[in-house]
Amino acid sequence: MSALTALVTGGGGGIGHATCLEFAKAGYRVAVCDSNAEAADRTVAELREAGAEAQAYIVDIACREQVHEMIGDVRRRFGRIDAAFNNAGVSAKRVPLAEVCEDDWDRVLSTNLTGTFLCMKYEILAMLEQGGGCIVNNSSIFGVGGGINSPYTATKHGICGLTKSAAMSYAERNVRINAVCPGLIEAGMGLKVLARNHPDPKAFIAGAPINRPGSAQEVAKAVVWLCSESASFVHGHMLAVDGGYGAR
Repeated sequence: MSALTALVTGGGGGIGHATCLEFAKAGYRVAVCDSNAEAADRTVAELREAGAEAQAYIVDIACREQVHEMIGDVRRRFGRIDAAFNNAGVSAKRVPLAEVCEDDWDRVLSTNLTGTFLCMKYEILAMLEQGGGCIVNNSSIFGVGGGINSPYTATKHGICGLTKSAAMSYAERNVRINAVCPGLIEAGMGLKVLARNHPDPKAFIAGAPINRPGSAQEVAKAVVWLCSESASFVHGHMLAVDGGYGAR
């Protein structure tokens, strides 16, 4: 059997970086996509140092042409895309809806929702042509519940909708599609955004029964599991990785 290939967007830092490393540990070659060239190159260097085959792609996922070109190049270089983690995203100021700047709304939707749609579209087309594959989207606890940050919350609900819709469409064509819904994670945007926007970060952390932030590695392991044969009957599922936050 030929080597497996994984594509990770937002692979330059936080959850994306950790997931690239977990895919490599599982024997995947890794295509690392990020809009930040320096961050993507750091991840690729770390993967190669560990003995994995990896390639960086500097892409704005909101741009159709760039996404299409990236998917084509990954297929030419590695032959196929067996797993994809659509993780790239941005946040916005934590303000009530009527105070949201229209430019912020457009920016967050174009990256989080349109970007995820474009990646899914071209990943699915590639997977259908090769006979199957697995996709995991990065949503959030705010994709299944409410949050004051309305642009971010709206996009994360939208990602859950894209996941469920595509899962229904491609269930019989060997393309499994799921999402992870992380709670507060100590890496990436998590604690930084919380500290900047939340009046009482400790109270938010205490809101999860486990009473601590999660780690990027905990989310990464869930993503790689969803792409494995161990999860072969898991499809169209929103997997909470939230320390019990949603069980309150």
